[in-house]
Amino acid sequence: MNTDLKTAEPMDGMRVRLVYRDGFDTVLDLAPALHGPIFEPVLDPDFFRQLQVESDTIRWPNGADIDPDVLRLWAEKGKVLGQAETDAFFASAQVAA
Repeated sequence: MNTDLKTAEPMDGMRVRLVYRDGFDTVLDLAPALHGPIFEPVLDPDFFRQLQVESDTIRWPNGADIDPDVLRLWAEKGKVLGQAETDAFFASAQVAA
């Protein structure tokens, strides 16, 4: 899976436009993934817009980030997947390898 993230542009709500170096370009609504103490500040629209690309993923000033493999998977699926579905995908990928 190509996780080489080129740009991330915050949009309305909790949506972000992701452009990867392989040309893959999509808009992803991150709202379902932004829960827990680390993401509380990210729910503020002004703070959300402070996201930056770092280490092939998006990161906010407080250190909140999303695993680059998970971000790419969600981007390709067009939505944030639940924990069980995300884990199942990576477990099946390991078995196939």
